[in-house]
Order: sequence, then C-alpha cells, then structure tokens
Amino acid sequence: MEGNYLYELFTRLGLSESGARVADVLLGRPAAIVFLLVGAGLVSRIGARLARRLVGTLRARSPRSKQDLRADIRASTISHVLGTLIRTVVWSITAILILDTVGLNVAPLIAAAGIAGVALGFGAQTLVRDFLAGFFILSEDQYGVGDVITIGSSPTGTVEEVTMRITRLRADDGVVWFVPNGEIKQLGRHDSAAPDG
Repeated sequence: MEGNYLYELFTRLGLSESGARVADVLLGRPAAIVFLLVGAGLVSRIGARLARRLVGTLRARSPRSKQDLRADIRASTISHVLGTLIRTVVWSITAILILDTVGLNVAPLIAAAGIAGVALGFGAQTLVRDFLAGFFILSEDQYGVGDVITIGSSPTGTVEEVTMRITRLRADDGVVWFVPNGEIKQLGRHDSAAPDG
C-alpha cells in the first residue's frame, strides 16, 4: 500500500494505517474506477465524433457531386468502422486500467494478450488483408453496388454487395460469386452510362 497517493493522503488527514487502507478501498478505488469510466466514455464519444467529422470533411472535398448517394453510404460505412475501432481501443485500455486499479497484476495479462495478438495476427492475416482491401475499395470508390465489373478470372457481373470483407457479384448467367476483397488483384469496371460532366 506504500506509495499509494490516496493512502498517503488519508494517513496525513489523521487516519490510522488500517483506517487509511479501508478508506482507500471504500472511497479511493471506486472513485478512480468511476473517473476511468467517465473519461473513457468521453474519449470514445469524442473520438467517434472526430472520425465522423474527418470523413465528412474528406467527403465535402471530394470532386463527386454532393448529392451522390453512393458516396454518402461509403462515407457512413467508413466513419462507422473508424468509430468502432476507436471505441474498441479506448474501452480495452480502460478495462486494463480498471483491473490495475482494483489491484490485479495486469503485467501477465498484457503479456498474454500480446502473445495471443501475435498468434491471432498470424492466423488472421488473410482476414486483416481482406478488411484493409475493403477499406480502400470503399474509400477510393473503386466500385459500388450496381456497377458491372470483372474481377481477375471471375466472370463479368453486377455488384450486389460490398462489405469490408467480401464483394458479392452476380454473373450474367445468374451465379453469385463471393470474392474476398484481399484476393482482388486486377479489376475492370464497365461504365454503363456516360460520366457526369
């Protein structure tokens, strides 16, 4: 308990050693946990709002028309993904800080999480590659729902859905192809209408 700020504060206020320990457990730790939770809530909200504002700013600077529905959907998807990522990181760090505040030794937990993260990273390389490729497909507007495209050796078809992980393509013969975004190395988009101008 030596070195704990609140414990030292309570002993200076005249509490005995055992009284300072009890006061720290009953008052100090819950107050610190509440402070961490409130701080995490504020940081995650502000971070998600900043992500939306950043995407909105980039959207406003885009040369595409302000009324482009597809660009609005793309911007909404990207801001949602960035906001979720920010919230996940903030709340993960907060959980570790709360465990440390309660008195648990978090060093083994962090080490185990690091090892698990490395193992998961090796195992999920293709998944991460698919998500990163999907992010760039959406942010660069390479293609979208309704476009007619040819992906590598896959037949030409109409895009029915684009997610962060896969692209669903309906070929002219009616077959539905599910192509992981990370496997798209070469793509051709067939413009069915004249470009706006």
